[in-house]
Amino acid sequence: MTFWILLALGLYFVQTLLPVAFRYKGSPDAMKSRDVMPETTALTGRADRALANAIEAMILFFPLALLSQGTGGAVAGAAVFVIARIAYVPLYLAGVPFLRTGAWLAGLAGLFLMATSIIG
Repeated sequence: MTFWILLALGLYFVQTLLPVAFRYKGSPDAMKSRDVMPETTALTGRADRALANAIEAMILFFPLALLSQGTGGAVAGAAVFVIARIAYVPLYLAGVPFLRTGAWLAGLAGLFLMATSIIG
């Protein structure tokens, strides 16, 4: 389970960097106080929304992962969740509507597997 928790943390960390990376595109203005933000592009908006969605998902994932340590179904659920989230991010950034929803539903199924392993 530790592997999947660390992988989810790594994915979350990368997602926190994406909106800033897309917004500034290597500009030295990224190192300034950011009192004036550059215009938001469609890609930056998608990265912001994907990050907001990741925050919502991680709020459920991490407690479930910690509560379900040592249960076999939970490890499978965590794997499904993390792999689905890894697929979800580029699909969201690319604006692919139906596959993105499928990846989101797969992640939700992983959370459900984790929850049911706790309940027994």
